[in-house]
Amino acid sequence: LLKFANDTHHCAALQLARDYNRNAGTIVLLEPGEYVTLVLEAGSTYRYVLKTGSKVANLSYVPTHSHARVGR
Repeated sequence: LLKFANDTHHCAALQLARDYNRNAGTIVLLEPGEYVTLVLEAGSTYRYVLKTGSKVANLSYVPTHSHARVGR
């Protein structure tokens, strides 16, 4: 799981990098204080563009398996 949280005072847009500057694809708009949790497949590389105001950030993430246990 990957959690994106908008902790700014402005709206933020999250989009797959391959769809950036295109009309196709999904854009997630996060209001201030909102978050979205993404379910990702371990071992794959995910690339996103995060934009708030005039600032743009390119993000890459490679999830790995967690060996954490829940309960006893």
